[in-house]
Amino acid sequence: MSTEKSAFYDNDGRPLFRIAYDGRWFHDGAEIRRAALARLFSDRALKLDDKGRYWLRTPFEKYPVEVEDVPFLIVGYDIQGDVITLTTNMGDVVVMGADHPLELRPEPLAGAIVPYIMVRDGLMARLDRAVYYAFVDLAVERDGHLIIRSGGVDHVLGTI
Repeated sequence: MSTEKSAFYDNDGRPLFRIAYDGRWFHDGAEIRRAALARLFSDRALKLDDKGRYWLRTPFEKYPVEVEDVPFLIVGYDIQGDVITLTTNMGDVVVMGADHPLELRPEPLAGAIVPYIMVRDGLMARLDRAVYYAFVDLAVERDGHLIIRSGGVDHVLGTI
């Protein structure tokens, strides 16, 4: 590793920046406790390249980021009529609909099939457990699937 690149990695060759499975941000092993700083990184600098790697891009540097699952968690929601608006742990707001459908895919820890949603620019969010169970309570069963409707689109939460 070159001297320049080693400034971005720990002694084990892992990126200094990490987003944990539970959405917490870390730098050099220490949690970034200032929510405003983590929000700034996630809002302005976090990017996903065409090879599926995450980076913090500044005007002068490009820092690799290890992401244990996805960069965001859906931690809140609001229902107004037929529209469900989701809120991430970093304050992003996403309206579930044709442009932002739920996607079922395996999560990395247990391999359970869970809902994810695109937030922006290839960056995904996973529904946290509380939001998922609230949606299960709101869902209707149709043809062996749990369905929740938003923005005129049926979104599958899972199979029964």
